[in-house]
Amino acid sequence: NQYIYRFDVSSQYLYKPYKYSEVELSASAFYYFRNFWDVTFSVSSYPFAQHDYFELRTPGLFVKRPAEVTFGMNGSTDSRKRFYVGYGLGVATRPNRVDNGYNSLQLFFRYRFSDQFTMNVSWGREYESNQIGYAFARENNGDPILGYRDFTETATLLSGIYNFTPRLNVSLRARHYWNKVIYNSFYNVDAKGDHIPRSFLSGRDENYNGFNVDAFLTWDFRPGSRVILGYKNWLGDNYSVNGTLFNNYTDNLERTFRTSHGNELTLKVIYFLDYNQLRKKH
Repeated sequence: NQYIYRFDVSSQYLYKPYKYSEVELSASAFYYFRNFWDVTFSVSSYPFAQHDYFELRTPGLFVKRPAEVTFGMNGSTDSRKRFYVGYGLGVATRPNRVDNGYNSLQLFFRYRFSDQFTMNVSWGREYESNQIGYAFARENNGDPILGYRDFTETATLLSGIYNFTPRLNVSLRARHYWNKVIYNSFYNVDAKGDHIPRSFLSGRDENYNGFNVDAFLTWDFRPGSRVILGYKNWLGDNYSVNGTLFNNYTDNLERTFRTSHGNELTLKVIYFLDYNQLRKKH
């Protein structure tokens, strides 16, 4: 039915002082088929080293990031059907570094049981080995410390809606998020942005879990006026899951359910007053 080809070239500079930051080349091909499926192939490249002036959180300093090439593919099935699937894949390579890789995968499923009831499930995982980033630490003289770390991010989302009537519905959204960062080595950064090896810092690994459930019963009882009954459940702020001990995703998710959660019930009423109608009555 349709196809689109694109090619873009962009360059970026720091505004003040005016200095080079990066050059990016990208191309994509989009195809929309007669069965109403679609697919997009993409490739992007930073052919030269990038100068990142913000990662170190230190004015006047920048960190060099190596040249890279990223390949991507995403698409979906016919959204008119009851069962709908979307997906996305990404892979990146740094030609000058054999110890670094990146990959990502996103999946989306939707099933429409009826005109009243629809459920969605999405899952995504992103992984990068030896990701370059600020280690949230500084030397005694205040110079920032750079870290090479293995970065993993996984998120699962379940959502749905049931419409009792056009003005009365209940919606649900449950989300589990897991982010893990394991440091492999640490570096200082010179005035040219190059990385200078330094001694290892222990205890810098990070692990974060997030879990929340949101459910809402919404009743639009008149135009502009509604009642919302809400329920929230979340992983307590003072509790965490040990990402080293529970490093498997299913084990991590199971441990999240066993950890203490918070609960909240709310009621919100919105009533719209039409001044013109009140004025006519008088």
